[in-house]
Amino acid sequence: MSDKLETLELEEETPQRGYVTLGINTSEDNIRYCYALACSIKVCDPDASITLVVDKGQLGNVQSFYEHVFDYMIELPYGNSAHKDGFHGMNLWQVFYATPYEETIYVDYDTLFINVDIHNLWDTMASGTGSISVPKNAYSYRNFPAVPMWRFEYENTYKLPKYWYNLIYFRKSSEVAREWFKMADPVMQNWRDVYNHVFPNKKPEYFQKNLLGNVITHFVDHTDEIGVTLNNHYDLHSQSHGAFTDPNEIPKNWTDMLNYWVTDKAKIQIENSIISSGIIHYSDETFLSDEVVDVFRTNLTQRLQER
Repeated sequence: MSDKLETLELEEETPQRGYVTLGINTSEDNIRYCYALACSIKVCDPDASITLVVDKGQLGNVQSFYEHVFDYMIELPYGNSAHKDGFHGMNLWQVFYATPYEETIYVDYDTLFINVDIHNLWDTMASGTGSISVPKNAYSYRNFPAVPMWRFEYENTYKLPKYWYNLIYFRKSSEVAREWFKMADPVMQNWRDVYNHVFPNKKPEYFQKNLLGNVITHFVDHTDEIGVTLNNHYDLHSQSHGAFTDPNEIPKNWTDMLNYWVTDKAKIQIENSIISSGIIHYSDETFLSDEVVDVFRTNLTQRLQER
């Protein structure tokens, strides 16, 4: 662990590009989700640089068998913003200050990469303004466009941008990116006040990072510039499948309503549909069983042996 921290001080050795994910541990082992994500990225690109950001003072609590997939492990520079509420997505704004890279792709911890063309991903994410970008589209498990009716319920009602923030590309030297993350600080930390200000009538009852991301983009007036199209981005949130007409009938976890399997080659089958390639935001922690983690760990071991 110490070698990884010391390397951070050697700026000339830090790669230009890399991935960052947040691993804020609670009473459960949340680092395992980041570990599975990192394994999946390195199966696609063994040379990828990946940084794990943890709570301040918690580096020593990262279990040693996770460390090999992370090139750097860094503490939140300003401590855990969500220590009271428990909504750890509130710390998203700190990613800008924590990243060791000039070009970063932030990835939500509940995401997996399967047969992703990494070079194409970077080219696409950097093809917008070159400052900051997020996906403007996603697919459901059936390989149809994700249904926006309930996934963007409040965005539709209040005419806000409709983007996904499980992937965020940004340049650290960009003033546009700095502006976005600077706005994210008060919005994420004061989300209840933001809800009362932006949503005078119907409003969510709990913290929603993706919705707040769209509020931030609206506030900084970058709606027309920030979105890029990805042809392999999947959103498996239960609200994206279009299976229900009444939002009150939608279960919290899509794994409660759909059968799924993960093959030894890391293909995901949900009901009769197979996802053999893509960036999979599974958005349901119950999906990542120990068996699924083992699939990606084993695939990474085999990938490294083939080099």
